[in-house]
Amino acid sequence: CKKKKKSEEVFDSLTPSILNSHLKEIMDGLTAKVFRTYNASKTLQDELRKTEERNTWKRLSAAEKVVEYNNANRQVAILCNHQRSVSKAQETQLENIGEKIAALKKQKIMLKKILKALNSGKDKKIPTKKDEKKAAEKVANAAAKAKKMKDEAKTNEAKIAATEADEKAKEMKRNLGKMKFEQAHLWEKVPSKPQVAKKIQSWTQKVAKMEMDLKHKDDNKEVSLGTSKINYMDPRISVAWCKRNEVPIEKIFSKTLRDKFNWAMAVPPDWEFNASIV
Repeated sequence: CKKKKKSEEVFDSLTPSILNSHLKEIMDGLTAKVFRTYNASKTLQDELRKTEERNTWKRLSAAEKVVEYNNANRQVAILCNHQRSVSKAQETQLENIGEKIAALKKQKIMLKKILKALNSGKDKKIPTKKDEKKAAEKVANAAAKAKKMKDEAKTNEAKIAATEADEKAKEMKRNLGKMKFEQAHLWEKVPSKPQVAKKIQSWTQKVAKMEMDLKHKDDNKEVSLGTSKINYMDPRISVAWCKRNEVPIEKIFSKTLRDKFNWAMAVPPDWEFNASIV
């Protein structure tokens, strides 16, 4: 390597066919991909077993277990060098999730203040929801008007006016969604103490879930989990893991992958990848 430039390949005279021919001499059917598949599958199983051996494992929820599975999947992706560039859309998505978490935390603080006000008998100071039904009706009317204008438009001027009306209706719909989110923690009338206590608990769970989702997306933004899952990791490892940990298989495999790996679905919960080379 010392005599080579950074732009030059280390093994410039080695081709996949030469390597595969050499590997077949060692073991019949052995190829570079088989070798890589073995490493990927063994790494996944080893990483999953590490998490299952923790004292706190049984106390985790199914969603938390899926996060641990994805962490193991990420180690395989790193091993196989399955990288991807971070798009602007991904960065925007992460920012939006962060902003939503901050908003939910503020709403939770407000809920605690509402509960305190109820306990103090100051229910007149408790804020209530703005009328969402009227706003929804205005959005529906604006959308219907824009559609009618579009259907009846014959001239360029009429088409431009219809497009502007449509954009205005869409903006109203976005504002309605924003309003619903901003007052989702409130009620149409003064709530009872149990109602507030229940919503505080619900908001606590929402924040925890979104923070977990944000961490997962941030941790995996530069690696492609799907490539190793589809092409390299033995699916039976994942199926067995789901069964013994009571995690729905659809949390790990999409419908397309469940159909693709239908042959692997019958493995028992204690199935183990054969890590020994005969």
